Amino acid sequence: MISSQKRDVQHWLDSMRGVDDPEPAGPGGNPRWLPRGRAGATVAVAALLVMALFWIWAFSPLAPSGHPDVLHNVVFTHNAEDICQRTVSAADRLPQAAEATGPEDRAGQIRTSTPLFAAMVAELRVEAGEVFGSDADLVGDWLADWDTYLADRHAYAEVLAGGSDPPFTVRARDGEPVTSYIDIFAEVNSMPSCATPGDV
Repeated sequence: MISSQKRDVQHWLDSMRGVDDPEPAGPGGNPRWLPRGRAGATVAVAALLVMALFWIWAFSPLAPSGHPDVLHNVVFTHNAEDICQRTVSAADRLPQAAEATGPEDRAGQIRTSTPLFAAMVAELRVEAGEVFGSDADLVGDWLADWDTYLADRHAYAEVLAGGSDPPFTVRARDGEPVTSYIDIFAEVNSMPSCATPGDV
């Protein structure tokens, strides 16, 4: 009995792989790959039904898709990109790091450019007033990371003004630099200009 059941299962698996069955039909004209018993047939039908339901769900709007930080509110993402792009263009017109004559001069450059990005974040926060639900939480966390980043820029400018010239570092959140969260959020929401600037 056990060997017969194993043979039926093997026939069923072979048929799923497209392997020809040497015994295409059994008694009563039933294909050999179908389980003979009622329980076996029920299991086979249930398995096929589960597979079908899974693929229907996978291609439906109910299935989760994409990155968890992707916003549903595309109006915010479009407006945010415009705001950030204008700010980046303005910052690009300022003297760059390569032009600095020393740490003190570099401190002055950062103190000039940082208010531009602070104003950008303030404008983004106004736009965020029209964002609700889970999107509002995501945007709120992102803007909080920007606040941390801006504070770190201010602190770095103070160090440079004192004559020291260490590498620029930022604080971490959950073990990752806040700049990573800022940049990933900007990337997955098609806001490339809203990534952290490379002017420091």
